[in-house]
Amino acid sequence: MMLQSPAERHEADARLQPFAGRAGFLSAGLATIVSVAFISLVVAVSIILTAKPDVAAMSVDFRVFWGAAKLAVAGEPLAALDPVRLGASHATYPDAYLPWLYPPGFLLLVTPLGLLSFSTAFLVWTAAAYAAVTLAVRPFVAGIKPVWVLLALAPAYLPTMLLGQTSLFWMAGLLAALAALRAERWILAGVLIGCLTLKPQLGLMIPFALLGLGAWRTILAAVVTTMVLLGGPTLLYGLEYWSLLKAVFVEHGDRMLYSCQSVRLMISPLYALCFYGMGPQMALPIQWGIIALMMALVVWFWRSDRAGFDVKVAVLLIAILLSAPYLWYYEGALLAAIALFLLRGGVLTTRPGHLVLLFLLWMGCGMQAINFFYDAVHQGWLGAAYIPVLLFICLGLSLQKTLATPQPVALAK
Repeated sequence: MMLQSPAERHEADARLQPFAGRAGFLSAGLATIVSVAFISLVVAVSIILTAKPDVAAMSVDFRVFWGAAKLAVAGEPLAALDPVRLGASHATYPDAYLPWLYPPGFLLLVTPLGLLSFSTAFLVWTAAAYAAVTLAVRPFVAGIKPVWVLLALAPAYLPTMLLGQTSLFWMAGLLAALAALRAERWILAGVLIGCLTLKPQLGLMIPFALLGLGAWRTILAAVVTTMVLLGGPTLLYGLEYWSLLKAVFVEHGDRMLYSCQSVRLMISPLYALCFYGMGPQMALPIQWGIIALMMALVVWFWRSDRAGFDVKVAVLLIAILLSAPYLWYYEGALLAAIALFLLRGGVLTTRPGHLVLLFLLWMGCGMQAINFFYDAVHQGWLGAAYIPVLLFICLGLSLQKTLATPQPVALAK
């Protein structure tokens, strides 16, 4: 079972060549300046703020990871699941509702951060995230340095860097798994996919892709890895961890559903419908319908001989975003990867209209991160208002491209 022949890979790589020229280098240079300046500003602010004796952490999501890590280092890992104890551990807007929503394996992973000061931990986390995504995109950029830089420093990553979120680590793990699949390293791909369950919220569509592909060794390896990552830390923290986590999830789900019309930084179809005025009780069934549709499409694309490997990947990434009811703007980091695979798959080209789509995907929710400092525009207009529509357009183009591709003819032996 070959996902991409050498000839198909060469053809996909050749589609990136238009970005190897002067315009590509200029764009990569601009992306470097903007991203490095933005992240340097955020890290510098964290260092300056936490230098004050009465400020333990900066008011970003990373304080939840750092606070939970501090509790684990202090021998109280279950306290991370108590919003009051968690808020007290980072002591920065402790009354703000920012719960711990992760399995025990993730808590074990971040625990070493509790040994560091907030600013040092934030710097290490940020550097590691950039390193991870830089390495992960490398197998897919055909050795073209401007494309590599554009994918390593895309504006779509600015929200996750602003908040210190996990999106780039998750995306890097998924891209590494996809590279392993393309190389027919089925067991390694399964191990990497299993590691993604450390943040399981975005992984719903991956099993359907593997089922469509019939990658049974990969599925088995993913299941075994998941069991190890769930079982080992559970033995360490105890079964009580799961009952506490369930209670947090129930409360969090109720809060998010009934506040969707006031949330400004969500980008899922559910929140787009609420942004345009639909009530959550009407929008939720539509979201469930979208989830069912995405499941069917992912299986179909990954079974189809007409869809090339890069188109399969693009559809999987699109389905991941469209199927997630709970989707904050920092998860829009995946939009930059969607742009890459749509270009590699020939769904988008260098035609003017397609370049606009590529640019919007590459930007992702970057403008929302910049607008965070100025609040010049309602954040919904920079995210939920158009991103689901953009994704559906790209999905439609992928379907059109695949249906227009002739069915391969099996050669007689």
